[in-house]
Amino acid sequence: MTGLKTLVQLEYSRYSLSRQGKYRPIVLALSLIVLLLAAGVFLPGPRASERSPFIYAVFLLWTAAIAISSLHMLMFMNQSHRDWMLSFPHSRLKLLYAKGISLLRHNLNLTFPVLAASVSLYFISVQAGWYQPLPAGGLLYMIAAYTLFIIVSLPVAVTLGLAVSLLLRAGKTALLLMMIPYTLLWILPAMIGSILSISYSGTQSLKFTAPGYVLCAALALCLIGWPLCYQLMRLIAAKGLSVPSGTGRSSAALTSGRPGFASKRSNRSSSLTGRTAPFIILYRLCIRRVHRIERHPAIVILKLALPFIIAAAAYFGSSYEAGSLAIARSLFMLPVLFGSVWMISRSSIERKHQSWWLSFPQSRLVLLLSGVAMVWVTAMRIITVLAVSAIAGSITGLITGRTTTQELSYALTWLLFSFLLFTLSLTVILCLLQAEYYLLKSPALTILMLPLALLGPLHSILINKFMIPDSLPGGALPDWSLLGWISVIALPLALCCLPAGAKYYHLSLMQPKSKASQTKQA
Repeated sequence: MTGLKTLVQLEYSRYSLSRQGKYRPIVLALSLIVLLLAAGVFLPGPRASERSPFIYAVFLLWTAAIAISSLHMLMFMNQSHRDWMLSFPHSRLKLLYAKGISLLRHNLNLTFPVLAASVSLYFISVQAGWYQPLPAGGLLYMIAAYTLFIIVSLPVAVTLGLAVSLLLRAGKTALLLMMIPYTLLWILPAMIGSILSISYSGTQSLKFTAPGYVLCAALALCLIGWPLCYQLMRLIAAKGLSVPSGTGRSSAALTSGRPGFASKRSNRSSSLTGRTAPFIILYRLCIRRVHRIERHPAIVILKLALPFIIAAAAYFGSSYEAGSLAIARSLFMLPVLFGSVWMISRSSIERKHQSWWLSFPQSRLVLLLSGVAMVWVTAMRIITVLAVSAIAGSITGLITGRTTTQELSYALTWLLFSFLLFTLSLTVILCLLQAEYYLLKSPALTILMLPLALLGPLHSILINKFMIPDSLPGGALPDWSLLGWISVIALPLALCCLPAGAKYYHLSLMQPKSKASQTKQA
């Protein structure tokens, strides 16, 4: 047992928040409680019943446990110290137990602030008059039942998260077949709740969330779920941890061991370069920097977690009209804002590379368009992933019976309208921002750079006020003619800014007078 305890401490210390400061865990826990309280107060879901805060706590902790475990396993399978850890003089099952116990400790650390936020939200809801207060004994009984269910369900969720390593071993066909069922495990409690609420209406649907039924569910997890998890852990230790890592390194080694192959590959790439348009070559040069940034672990974790978060939001929000409109109104705002801020800051961030960039033997318009295309494609990738995730969440709601066909059609209609609207907005804003180089030709025109830079932050206000306003009546459909007017009026005007900005693209190399004088004095 001493060896297992040491392995658990080693695994737990790698992601322990106490390493970052004595008060860091307390600050993060308090921040999480405040965030959950704000979400519970302003969202209508937790107001349905006195058990709602605890039900949402179960959903949140279940999803978080699977997400943390699966992301940890995905990162572990591609880390350089994987082979070193697997060389420990312990069985792989013991190593996997150490990972599972350490992840369970991290999830238990997350459980305490979530339960504290649930209890606090209950008292705030009672004070606000959303539902009648429970007796002290009934409240303690309910808190104990849901706490016990969460503690019992966390080992099951952690094991299901670690099982993602089995998908890495599967072939492409098996991976496609198993990915959807595995993804549905993330929202399994929500699906069970939706099925029960459809099968039993009124008070019959609420009885399954009573503390007695919750204790029965916890007992069922102990008797059925834990033995299955034990067998699954043995399967993961035997099959999942044997996935080879470093595919890129092995391919590089094979290439280095075959000099003829490397020369053939370089000759092939040079021939392709000769046939490729200059714009495509410049675009690939720009986008390669983006791909390098995307390999950062934080970006990888965000890319893996965000689709599931958006799918869960669409799953819960597409069942009523206000939720569908809120998703359509706010889903794509941040990618457009991100693209506009990135485009504005490119001229200052990449100033030291600008002279090298302008020395290329291509036209200024091609050089400018390659940078715009890099930002546009990156932002559109984010928008497309968000849209597909929202569609998957809405369709999952239809499969589980949470939404009807009419509600799904209404949600998808607004989602398609919002996708096209924000795509046009992104295109128009990025093209209009190229006029900043034209404005540099005269000091009097530089006054217009401030309203030009505010196009990104202000686009959401314009869309919320005129195109998807809050005052829409129930069942209102989008006005598709707005897309036509934007395409006919705003898009040609924005495209005219591209050649105008390309003509004065070199002015971005100019330094302010203060900096120039300092350089001369030096």
